[in-house]
Amino acid sequence: MRLAGTVAVVAVPGGEALARRLAGEGATVVLAGDDGDEAGRLLAELDDGPGRVAYFSGDADSDAFVEFVAEQFADSRK
Repeated sequence: MRLAGTVAVVAVPGGEALARRLAGEGATVVLAGDDGDEAGRLLAELDDGPGRVAYFSGDADSDAFVEFVAEQFADSRK
């Protein structure tokens, strides 16, 4: 798991293959975008993988996004 301890932001739709690869390498992946259906399918697919995955509905360039990541993955830094 080369990427354990890292956090990546991946846009959905469009970044599904990248999200799979990053999560497979142990990264924490935050899916961001407006396609909740695609994100839901991807979350279900990656649920049992070595990396952690979450979905943020909306613009990744916002204070709300930063708060979401901090709340979801605060323990990832330990």
